[in-house]
Parts: sequence; C-alpha cells; structure tokens
Amino acid sequence: MDSNSENNFIDNSEEKNEFLHNSDEGFIYASLEARLSHIEELVIDLHEWIGSEHVSSLGGSYRRLYSQLVANDFEQRYAAQIVRMLYDNRTSNDVSDQDLRALAINHINTEVTANKETMAYLSKNSSKPYILALVGPSGAGKTTMMYKLAVRAVLNFELKVKVISSDTYKIGSVEGIQTIADILNIPFGIAFEPEEIPGLINESEADLILLDTAGRSDSEAREELYEFISAAKPNEIHLVLSATMSRRAIQETAALFLGEKINCLSFTKIDEAPSIGGVISSVRWMGLPIGYISNGTAIPDDLLPASDISLGSYSLDGVPPSISQQEGKLDTHV
Repeated sequence: MDSNSENNFIDNSEEKNEFLHNSDEGFIYASLEARLSHIEELVIDLHEWIGSEHVSSLGGSYRRLYSQLVANDFEQRYAAQIVRMLYDNRTSNDVSDQDLRALAINHINTEVTANKETMAYLSKNSSKPYILALVGPSGAGKTTMMYKLAVRAVLNFELKVKVISSDTYKIGSVEGIQTIADILNIPFGIAFEPEEIPGLINESEADLILLDTAGRSDSEAREELYEFISAAKPNEIHLVLSATMSRRAIQETAALFLGEKINCLSFTKIDEAPSIGGVISSVRWMGLPIGYISNGTAIPDDLLPASDISLGSYSLDGVPPSISQQEGKLDTHV
C-alpha cells in the first residue's frame, strides 16, 4: 500500500468515526457491525461443536486425548482434526493412551515447522553482514530477545555482532542496549530516523546485525516500521509475540505485522503460559514456522531454537523447567 492509499485509509477511518457518532445511519451501521460480530462468534461455536461431535463417537482413548488437547488450550476444531486424523489412520483398534499421545506429539511436530537457526551456518568475516530484525507489539519481549540472541551469537558461535535499535520511544531502551553492548564488548547503534540505518550497517564489520524495532501499533507507527525495515533490508524478520496471549490476541496482533514479510514467529514467556496449545493452534493458522522460544530469564540458556525442541511434547506434556528455574539463575536487570 502506498502512502497516498494509506492516507486515504486514515481519512476514511476518521470520516467513518464521525459518521458513526453523528448520524442515525451511523447507529444502524454500528448495530449491524455488532450483530455480524455476534454471528461470527456463533459460527465459530458451531464449528467447535461439530468438531466435538465428530469425536464423541470414538473410543475412550481418543476422547481422552481430545479432552486433554482442549484443556491445553488447543482450538477445539483443530483438536478434533488431530484426533479424527489419528483415528482414520489407525493400524489397530486397540491403541493405548500412551501410544496415542506419542502419535499426537509426532503429528503436531510435523504440522508446526521450526525455522532452522541461521546463525549456526553464517560465514564469518563475510563482506556483507547478515541482518536479523525483530518486530512485534509493545511488551512482547523483543529487546530482551535481542539481548539473548546477541549473547548466543557471541558465546555459542563466536560471531561478530552489532546491535541496532530504532526503538527510541521506550524509556531506558538506549541505556539498556549500551549496557549489553558494553558487557559483550560489541558495537551498537541507535537509529532515530530510517535514513540512518544504512550508515550504521555499512560502517560495521559484523557477521550478524540484530535490529530491534519499536512496538507501537498505530497506523503512523506501522508506516514508520515499514520505512525502517525497508532501509535495513533484513535477511530475516522475526515477529516476536508473548506466549501468554490468547489465541485470538496472537492472531489479531500477527495480522497487523504480516505485511512486513515475516519469515517466522518467535515466542517469549513460554514459561509463564499455563499451556501452549493456543500458540500451536495460532501458528498453524498463520502457516509460519517458529524461530525461537524464550522460556526463562537466564541469558542465553533460556533461549531455545524451535528446531531443537519437541513443540508437540511441550504442548501436551507442558513446558519443562527452564535453566533459570532449575539452577536459580537470574538474568541482568533486562
């Protein structure tokens, strides 16, 4: 969408708000919107009921698996699809709960793909750095994930790293980046304007550049994010979301950022989520791979590439204790 189209969209939104508040037709329009929203919820409920009905006629082990999936926050329709698929592909009529559980875990691992960790394969001393950008809503944990990625790249893969932040709105963000850069003895840059990004990249001799962005989600901020991303030309863009968000919140938030050519999703606060079935259901709905998950406060131990774990096991058996929980580790003030 070009700037003129976006401006037209903004203007139309303002006209719509004035229309809604200052006319009888606006009241009718708002009433219709509310009714359509209610109808949408009823259709979703109907789909979920139909899914549960498809399971109710199956054997006890299948019904128990369905109940566990739903209890772990899987979307009911997706849970029913998993159970029905396992039933239709059964090789025996006598399947134990344990065997069925293992099949479900394997199926989830197959359906939800993991992004291969790029930094493990980066060429050192390349003429052009690899650029990884983090985008997402405010409070998702982008900056902390950037710290963890930087430490992981330096300590685990001995890469030369530079961190760049365009998040100049959050209080303390500049000081926080400077602190982590000083600890790791790596260069850092602050970009107040998109035009500053190429210079910060070109002056670097880094193998990997990590770009942190602001988490504002209004229309002006999204246009600004687009300009920063366009200036950086990242090789990889991660949408960072909190695993504590509801399924609906994950999907609606992701929809705001999908125009940025997202490569994969990375999730923070996995250890704080009561279950991650909602995360798995949402990821499947979006059709994107998972890059990293953050399941604790230890840096970098509690940042895990999704390719190194069993997401199916995490979603059914629960997230295992993080390194920080096991050893009482804490990160810095971040």
